[in-house]
Amino acid sequence: MSNLSKHLSWEELACKDGTPYPAAWHDRAVHLAEVFEDFRAALGGEPIMIASAYRTPEHNKRIGGVPHSQHVHGRALDCHPPVKMFLYDFIEGAKAFAKADDRIGGIGLYTWGVHWDLRPHTRLIAWNKQSAGTAMRDV
Repeated sequence: MSNLSKHLSWEELACKDGTPYPAAWHDRAVHLAEVFEDFRAALGGEPIMIASAYRTPEHNKRIGGVPHSQHVHGRALDCHPPVKMFLYDFIEGAKAFAKADDRIGGIGLYTWGVHWDLRPHTRLIAWNKQSAGTAMRDV
């Protein structure tokens, strides 16, 4: 695997359908990797598995992603907690990171981990889908 940063590879950023992260968005990927490295360090420095990063519009639709997903724009990561970390602690750490780091534009909390993104923003957009309900709530 070729690395974009110390702990994030181009392969991890690629769409799960096999499409590579768009070369035209190299600067966007570098920025995403910088924030990921800071996120990883803030959460203890243990390995964080990337469940999803860039998605083609077709793949995003196929898996039920929202139409204007930040994944389609190469600005989002879905992350599972490190092996030695409880989900609750991971989510609490991610919430604290997102609230403290103005580069984060969106954060979603799920039963499997967290989504965060670098959408253009003036305030943090947050949602919580940790339970059966899908209503947006404050994080």
